[in-house]
Amino acid sequence: MNHSVSFTGEGAKITLEVFDYENPLAQNPDDASWLKTELTFEVGSFSGAFKTAFTTHDLVALHDRIESVLKSLSGRASFQNTEGDLTLNVEFSKSGRVQIDGVAEPPATVKAALHFSFASDPSAVAETVRELKRVIEQFPVKQVQP
Repeated sequence: MNHSVSFTGEGAKITLEVFDYENPLAQNPDDASWLKTELTFEVGSFSGAFKTAFTTHDLVALHDRIESVLKSLSGRASFQNTEGDLTLNVEFSKSGRVQIDGVAEPPATVKAALHFSFASDPSAVAETVRELKRVIEQFPVKQVQP
């Protein structure tokens, strides 16, 4: 089954693929929240992918922030995952357009980063929120007992 979340817009697509929990049997709440993930990018003439780690808490925060600005069709949702691999801003303008920008910076000894910015629309953002909800339902925050 496909467990992915995509941000799409004019000439761009950023996808977060969630494969599984990193440690499905973890008993510590902090260890139990990590997910195996991969980010892929197609932005203009640039494309690439890298493995990363998001937490279930990251997904919930991303969902809640974007859903909030989507409901009002105004404002800005800012997000950075726990590892700092992805910084993302989703901003609604008064004209109804959506601007998505951010930085993808894979963890590596050689530093490289992709700075991106592209236009989108509320219907694409609404689909992203629905995808986030499905992934969170599949990979909920675990309430592990000590």
